[in-house]
Amino acid sequence: MNNILIVDDEKSMRRTLSIALKEDGYEITEAASGKEALDCINSEVYDIGIIDLVLGDIDGIELLRTIKEVAPLTEVLLMSAHGTIPKAVEAMKEGAFDFIIKPFTIEQLNIILKKVLEQLELKKTVKHLRAVLADQYPFEDIVAVSTQMRQVLHKVVQIADWPVPVLIQGPSGVGKELVALAVHHLSGRKNDPFVPINCGAFPDALLDSELFGHCKGAFTGATLNKRGLIEEASKGTLFLDEIGEAPFALQVRLLRFLDNGKFRRVGEVKERSSDVRIIAATNKDLNNYIKKNKFREDLYYRLSVAVISIPPLSKRKDDIIPLVQHSINLYSKQMNKPVPKIHPKVSAIFQAYDWPGNVRELENIIKQALIISNKNQIVVEDLPQKFHKYSVDENLYVEGNPTLEEIQKRYIFTVLKKTDGNKKKAAEILNISRTTLISRLKKYQSSKDNVQNS
Repeated sequence: MNNILIVDDEKSMRRTLSIALKEDGYEITEAASGKEALDCINSEVYDIGIIDLVLGDIDGIELLRTIKEVAPLTEVLLMSAHGTIPKAVEAMKEGAFDFIIKPFTIEQLNIILKKVLEQLELKKTVKHLRAVLADQYPFEDIVAVSTQMRQVLHKVVQIADWPVPVLIQGPSGVGKELVALAVHHLSGRKNDPFVPINCGAFPDALLDSELFGHCKGAFTGATLNKRGLIEEASKGTLFLDEIGEAPFALQVRLLRFLDNGKFRRVGEVKERSSDVRIIAATNKDLNNYIKKNKFREDLYYRLSVAVISIPPLSKRKDDIIPLVQHSINLYSKQMNKPVPKIHPKVSAIFQAYDWPGNVRELENIIKQALIISNKNQIVVEDLPQKFHKYSVDENLYVEGNPTLEEIQKRYIFTVLKKTDGNKKKAAEILNISRTTLISRLKKYQSSKDNVQNS
């Protein structure tokens, strides 16, 4: 149950909000003044603080600053009258999550609270994943800005401790092995081996030996007994990348192992066992492979007890610029170069590009650009030749040093213009819900009004 602190010197407002939110399942504490609010913050942990900007004893912004110092994980939602909107904007700069203008309905408040709770849940998930993947993940932070990648992270957390096989689906270059590693590190097997193998990288006979091992003399060149990866990964996780490339005979042996944990080394009669979790990944349509008799249907069902689908980068545009920035930070450090900025036109091209190679392609392009660039900014000329003639709408970028929010805002309005204001079509192109689009447009309009009124 989420814990909310309501701070307002008007008793009727406090009571109305308290009653309504308790009915929605929240645990509520009321404070009639800033001093009472501070006493509450010092004695209890709150997920959310709903605070009126104008209080009798303490200025709302001063209270916000104190809360952020004492309880930095508490998200603050401000209640503001029309006359205090400029002040609310100032408070946003101090770390408030959002503000809502009085009078408002409970439905309006619940929409904002839902966003706050999603943000809190994401922070918990990302913090957990950062901790366990700090020594493995190729970036300093996990990039999960888009709704789709947030869902992937939540799925990872949900299934990590299930003692079942996992199937990870997605095109090449999206980071399937990273997700498999996250599942392993969040499971009870995290202190035991994570052993990856690409099923498409070995000839059929050699793949059989790599997985199950072999005994001396089993085939030409087998001069010693060898443990297979299934044994090496015992108590841990075996990651079978590109499982769709596994030969049919191997699929039979793998199915038997999944059924009872038993296997035989190549050329050996003795039956062995191994306690290993299987995580498989594929960029193929296995259902189509089943129809073509290239993949066993029974094996598919054994592997897909839990499924994680990672969409291509072209379907999660919100992740592109953050991924670019992460790559720049990482590879600049590796190359011992100053961290350059990104020219707005480069950002616009990256947003418009389809990224057929996904995250792997993006990383490689950033590496190339850093090698070529001798400036403090990555420009179009630093990119591979295919980008030089890449046409983008001039409205997609702005000169100067725009924030990610400004770039996204410009992109949204450009798409709206192209769809003649049709929000449904624009939302489909942007790959966001119509509700999210309308919410962002209201936010942009509110910001515009604030600037005009300030």
